[in-house]
Amino acid sequence: MSLRSMAKKIIDYTIEDEYKVYRLKATPFVYRKRFTASFHKKYDNESVVKGKVVFDNYMGSGYGCNGKYVLEFLLANEPELAGELDLVWVVKDVHNRRGEFPEQVRLVEYGSEQAMYEYATAQVWVKNFQMVHYLNKGLLKRDGQYYIQMWHGSFGIKKIEGNCGYLNRDRAWVSLAKKNADYTDYWISNSAFETQVYKDAFWGAGKILEYGHPRNDILVDGMQATYDKVRKTYSLEGKRMVLFVPTFRDQDKSSVSVPDKEAVLESLHKRFGGDWVFALRNHPRIAAQSLQMSEENVIDVTDYPDIQELLAAADVVITDYSSAIFDFMLTGRPGFLYAEDYEDYEDLRGLYYPLEETPFPLARICKQLLDCIEGFDEAAYEEKRVRFLQEKGSVEDGRAAERVVALIKKIVDKEVDG
Repeated sequence: MSLRSMAKKIIDYTIEDEYKVYRLKATPFVYRKRFTASFHKKYDNESVVKGKVVFDNYMGSGYGCNGKYVLEFLLANEPELAGELDLVWVVKDVHNRRGEFPEQVRLVEYGSEQAMYEYATAQVWVKNFQMVHYLNKGLLKRDGQYYIQMWHGSFGIKKIEGNCGYLNRDRAWVSLAKKNADYTDYWISNSAFETQVYKDAFWGAGKILEYGHPRNDILVDGMQATYDKVRKTYSLEGKRMVLFVPTFRDQDKSSVSVPDKEAVLESLHKRFGGDWVFALRNHPRIAAQSLQMSEENVIDVTDYPDIQELLAAADVVITDYSSAIFDFMLTGRPGFLYAEDYEDYEDLRGLYYPLEETPFPLARICKQLLDCIEGFDEAAYEEKRVRFLQEKGSVEDGRAAERVVALIKKIVDKEVDG
């Protein structure tokens, strides 16, 4: 048993407002520590800087997801506004990632004191994940600051935040997650379904704007250039690509079942023709997988900075429970579900609706996956795909980034309420 597990047996730990509270179980002993004291000392007299906008993609993961496409639209279509802004991106491993970002963007190391300063003084926070990491370090939202939350899912199949039972067992985490929700000024949704998820999962989420997700603009329009770019990056000209995108298991970050790659490639060739390559994209929270990279026509694309570009370049996507396939659905290309641990995953994490209700053929073992591929019915899939998007109330039209940029402009110009 780890020291942490032993401590949990005798100490009850919670967060109450600006205090971390430790109670020795079965005793009256209580220790309270004001964990925001340092933040107050350093930043209470600092001004919020008009026009400073801080971006972060999934806990410092790099230049991707919604923030990237907001920035790309801003730089390409609103150069005058972009020139007036201090654009900051918080990312892990700044030194090696500089080349991913536009030169107009100032990079700051994720989790650093400098990152805390940027958050403390920015007028706008733009994120796709909650702020618990920084809130736990004492970050407080101040007057004149605005928080735009775009999340990283889409028609979320797996339950999140307040809807996820096992997460809510940690009372300290819940306290910070609720603070994150309270701090959020604008939630960017892509559908009526997601709007309801936000309301349920984020403790009554405030102002929700059904703009669509900026990261999906690329999947609605203009995919060919990206398709070619990815193929050039991996020397795949003339080949078709199946992208395997497993999600993480909360109970075991290394537990991912990869189907028989050679058999999958053979089935894809039988059904769709052409030469195929199997590409693995691990979730950021999954431990590195042993892929046997010497295998022919198998590549690891985990380090590619932007999964949306991989989705735009994929001819087929296979996943277990990743919401990436619900983004990929917008392309109209075939998607398949491979869920060997369906019941176990649903019991622990929880799903918003059964996998059988998605447009994607569902397989529980590799043989079923091969049968699904070889028997793929394009017309039936398209009918289910269109109906699914309609039933979920999708608003994706390729203009989401434009709308978010307009919102940022209104905030900077103080044309918003609050």
